[in-house]
Amino acid sequence: MSQSKLDVRMLRIDEIRPNPFQPRESFAREDIQELANSVKNAGLLQPISVRKHGNTYQIIAGERRWRASQFAKLKEIPAIVKDASDSQMMIESLIENLNRKDLEPLEKARGLAEVYRLEGIESAEASTMLNAVAKIESGFTKRELTQEEKRLQKIADQVGLSYDYQYRLLSQLRLTPEEQKRATELKLSYGKISSISSIEDKEDRREMIEIAPDWEVGKVEKASKIIRKAPKSIRKAVLNREVEPDIADEILNVKEPEIQEKALQIAKTGAYTPIGMKTRIEQLTRPRIELPTESLEDQIFNKTMWNLSRIGDYDFYTVGYEKRTFEQFLSILKARKVATLVDVRRNPVSQYREEFNKEFLTESMRKNGIKYVHRPELGVPSETRRKLEETGDYDWFFKEYDQKTAPELNKLNLKDFTQPVAFMCVELDPTKCHRHRIALDLEKRGCQGYDL
Repeated sequence: MSQSKLDVRMLRIDEIRPNPFQPRESFAREDIQELANSVKNAGLLQPISVRKHGNTYQIIAGERRWRASQFAKLKEIPAIVKDASDSQMMIESLIENLNRKDLEPLEKARGLAEVYRLEGIESAEASTMLNAVAKIESGFTKRELTQEEKRLQKIADQVGLSYDYQYRLLSQLRLTPEEQKRATELKLSYGKISSISSIEDKEDRREMIEIAPDWEVGKVEKASKIIRKAPKSIRKAVLNREVEPDIADEILNVKEPEIQEKALQIAKTGAYTPIGMKTRIEQLTRPRIELPTESLEDQIFNKTMWNLSRIGDYDFYTVGYEKRTFEQFLSILKARKVATLVDVRRNPVSQYREEFNKEFLTESMRKNGIKYVHRPELGVPSETRRKLEETGDYDWFFKEYDQKTAPELNKLNLKDFTQPVAFMCVELDPTKCHRHRIALDLEKRGCQGYDL
């Protein structure tokens, strides 16, 4: 690809034509109008780029600015005139559009495929070579690039995206046109579309596309891998949401089909963590023993998750993080779809568990769609907790807490929080924690609570 020659000049609007290789398939009228208002006031500050085509000029980059200039009723606009081939036009248009966040993943993929097609390389072949080049460049594959791979690498470098990213973009085009349309309607990310495109069965792909909006990218990727290699019963269990992908992954580790099917039926009837499912599978493949190999904390967690999938809804919940990992703590909140986590510690800092400090909880809860609220006035004063540690007298402790905190408890109103709400403290055992005094106070008002 040779370096383009260019010169800058003013061109009449009616001399300019749209880019025939434009990867962008739609322009929002509202966005164009907004830009047109700016152009009316300040003019077009950044020239578009074009190439000479007969008696007209074709846009290489800047079609959105050209359209806005028409809305603004400009007669002429500044343009950089380049000597560019079809493939160079496509590449420059693609690169400009890739810098816009609202370009759909499949629009990017089709534009990229057109770049390679114009250079004589079909998208399937480009995808295969990009994957090979990525592995060779990373050192995963030990061999020299072929001449054809070197030619592709030169094009890929001009596009300016990583080889792996380009490979994933092109892999989306394995979807049928109908599937591509549906994926665009659901606004699926390129990562999700790329994973789904690896599924061979059309019906499985269709179902996975419908599920994907509700799942994060990693979960879609794992589910797609399972669906590619799993027996039909496990595939359908994942697609029907009867079994989580990480649980299905544990089941696939079983080699005997009979044991695999038994494990699947067990998974359908309970709420298991991967560790819990692994233990149940081990029980199917060896003589039953009296005690499970899991720690007591894991057993309690599995039991809690089992029960949470079966209880009804409550007005509020209480929860302690002692003896639990952060992942277990978060899983429990998600099991009851908690929307607000109210921290009732006076000092929201854990000396040995930094993941339960206020700063970490605020950010981690936000990322998981849960609002974190700190209510120190509902916590235990330092002198009260110090005396409890010296005496071990819980009867005195709870009476002291009730008396000192009564004014704040009276102000507490569940309607002030997005529901469902959970009140959090440290202790696993609610009978040894002041949060159960908060629960008792709310229950006196007719609310129903449950300790997670």
